[in-house]
Amino acid sequence: MEEQVTGRQIGIKFGVVFGLVSTLYTLAMAMARIQLPFVGMFIQWGIVIGVFVFACKEFKANNGNIMSFGKGFGILMMVSLIGGLIRSVASYVYFIVDPAYLDFIKDAQQNSPFGPPPDQGNAADVEGMMAFFTSPEFMAIMSFIMAIFAGLIFGLIVSAIMKNEEDEF
Repeated sequence: MEEQVTGRQIGIKFGVVFGLVSTLYTLAMAMARIQLPFVGMFIQWGIVIGVFVFACKEFKANNGNIMSFGKGFGILMMVSLIGGLIRSVASYVYFIVDPAYLDFIKDAQQNSPFGPPPDQGNAADVEGMMAFFTSPEFMAIMSFIMAIFAGLIFGLIVSAIMKNEEDEF
């Protein structure tokens, strides 16, 4: 009899895959000093959805083509947690190693066409907020939180589509 693969094994395996792939994408964009606000978002969504689909397919292939919605969602949340943690730690280390990238982000945000320029009376307040929002710690925490939200949203969708419940009769 074939041994079944547990959801935990799949979650850990694909969590590491998700963490490494999303880290490589994030670091490549950071090293090249490229910002793709909308296109980059869709690329990251593609990475998330692709890894989620492969995780569900592997679980189903090793468990008699059966996966409940709850089991799939649990696996995908584990993938999100592990992958988000890996990406956050790697991003934090990169921000420490290359502080010039944080200056690039600050300049890009200040020159952004979205929103009016700050008035001169609040320049000190805006500068303080910019320093906080572009700190390595804040960016690493936000990266992890975004991975959790991606896991929630895309995990629900992919689990609902990929589920295959056992027949009850």
